[in-house]
Amino acid sequence: MSTMAAISLNSRPEGFPSYFTNNSVVYAVNTTNVTNLENRGPSDTALYIGGIIMLIALLCGLFGNFLVMIVCFTKRDLSNIINIFIISLCINDIINLGFNNSLVLLSYFLGTFPADMLVCELLQHLTVLLMGSSLWHTGLIAIHRLIVVVFNTFYKKISKKAYTIFVLIFARVVPLLFIMQPSLGSMAYYEPKLIRCVVKKDFGPFTLLVSVFLMMLPSVILILCYIAIFIKVHQSSRAFRGSRQREWLKREIKITKMFGMIFLLILVGYLPYGITRAIDKKLQWNGDFYVAITVFFAVANSSNPIVYGIMDKQIRSACFQILGLRPVDVNKNGGPITLHSKLSHVDTCVDTEDLPLNSSPGKAV
Repeated sequence: MSTMAAISLNSRPEGFPSYFTNNSVVYAVNTTNVTNLENRGPSDTALYIGGIIMLIALLCGLFGNFLVMIVCFTKRDLSNIINIFIISLCINDIINLGFNNSLVLLSYFLGTFPADMLVCELLQHLTVLLMGSSLWHTGLIAIHRLIVVVFNTFYKKISKKAYTIFVLIFARVVPLLFIMQPSLGSMAYYEPKLIRCVVKKDFGPFTLLVSVFLMMLPSVILILCYIAIFIKVHQSSRAFRGSRQREWLKREIKITKMFGMIFLLILVGYLPYGITRAIDKKLQWNGDFYVAITVFFAVANSSNPIVYGIMDKQIRSACFQILGLRPVDVNKNGGPITLHSKLSHVDTCVDTEDLPLNSSPGKAV
């Protein structure tokens, strides 16, 4: 039968792995099958390989997110609502990488969690809550894309600044509500197999609420909005005749796909770990497998800047320029593209956001 015990460095029972103890911390652990615990934990090889991969992903992710933020802040032609949303997502990623991923990485190299029990529990919560914040970002951005593409007339009437502020605040306040509660600090126990804290079974309703409001709800919103967008686009694409309308359509769909890819990265990174934990409630699976899916999650968390660079030509070009790697751009005639022509192209792209999707064929707007 499962019991709970307080273990310190001086009272570690025989059979517990050495990576479990910490000089300054007393951990509460699940002592089911104590004698087999050492065999259930991850191997040193898995921890070191996983730690190295996570370190590379962490450095690349931090560098990429900071680079994207710098170009969006400093480049005047990148000052728009879409890039404000991107900056906000970059801030989420930097916090997640700088705190959560860094502590997990450090615990893999040390073989034990490097901080006290409260930090251990906060790490468990913040991993999910930051992911929930990013999902709410993508859900609310999907509503923005729906209004821009399908209800463009209404979009012209609303306050862009007010909606932007609403997205930035709502996407962070809602997740924070789940961490502001009196039970914080006593909701989890240290699990040496995962080298992190996991929520106790007594808080199952809390876990359910987090799953529904921070993951499922924004995901459903995004999926419904995207379905409506692509149905409307499919119905209206044949009516487009003017080149300006076609450019508007291509641009808006590309932006919509970019945020869709961010959404998929979040889900693809989290789902393997979430599904595994839901199935293996007694933690009977191999510890090395848990290291593998944690590393997969960390790599997915670090990949958002790649999506921004691949799917947004302006961001990619600005990043190359600030790094001194930008190739010489040429126009259709083979000549160099001047600054004036680039700014003219940017102005055209910005103006096309106000083009209604259901305008009549060939009609100037």
